[in-house]
Amino acid sequence: MAFFHRVKAMSRQAELMNWRDIGRVSNPQGGKDILLARNERGARIDWRTGEVWLMNPKVAEPFADFLAIERWLTLRDMPVADKPVHAAPAPAPAEPEPAPEPGPVRDTLPAFQQKVDACLAKAEGGQELLETKQAFEAGSASYLEASTELSKAALELEVSPAMVATLHISAFAALAETAGADKLERVAASLHAAARQIRASVAA
Repeated sequence: MAFFHRVKAMSRQAELMNWRDIGRVSNPQGGKDILLARNERGARIDWRTGEVWLMNPKVAEPFADFLAIERWLTLRDMPVADKPVHAAPAPAPAEPEPAPEPGPVRDTLPAFQQKVDACLAKAEGGQELLETKQAFEAGSASYLEASTELSKAALELEVSPAMVATLHISAFAALAETAGADKLERVAASLHAAARQIRASVAA
């Protein structure tokens, strides 16, 4: 039963991140895995274990979840000059020393949010996406609160601005499926859910 619960959780996470269920594919061990797509990307959820596999581009090892896929894709598509440089490990000190300060200084929340907006602007239809986000934040206290909470969670847990921008785009996709005056509440709820998912995935 735990496997089925994980499959359901992965399906929900995929939906929040704008992956679409496009059918089923045979599992070599029997049964049918869930097949998903987003733009040119393809992914598969193993119906037995809940493992997430990236099909396009094809990766030989499973991912922990769709957040892990997003991080991998973001690093893969990032220009070489922007990729973090991992220095060779320093020799262990002879005596215990006080814990060092964190390496690179983290962005402040406003700086991080500016990077999220910049990532939105670079996406397909970026100017419209950015204007939509800014209009929602200016016109809806619940959306502003949810957007801020998502950025705080991402900043604390080192999730990239590109990932947060993707989560905003996924939330906007909910607008097409929601009628009436509760559209902004639905979009805000999607961002709150994404923030909880980020915290839960790191805690796990």
